[in-house]
Amino acid sequence: MQIAHNVQIGRHSIIVSQTGISGSTKIGNGVILAGQVGVAGHLEIGDGVMAGGQSGITKSVKPGTKLFGTPAREIMKSKRIEALLNRLPKILERIKKLEAKEK
Repeated sequence: MQIAHNVQIGRHSIIVSQTGISGSTKIGNGVILAGQVGVAGHLEIGDGVMAGGQSGITKSVKPGTKLFGTPAREIMKSKRIEALLNRLPKILERIKKLEAKEK
């Protein structure tokens, strides 16, 4: 874990191993930062925020938000993006076939 200068961490927060928090960041109360989370500097992480493993937090986060991914996004949005990424090869194949029909 690496916690930089002037970082403030609220009560009852959990910061798991290999997490890095850049300088002058304010972590609220009851925040959970899972393993290998990275937090950019000069941000405010609201009370009750939960960030999944290997998330990259680049912007301030409102209280109670659940995040995942790099860059960190609201968890359901990240799940939808991951599901689409797995389908991209088939989608690209369909696009190529449609384009070939147009010619």
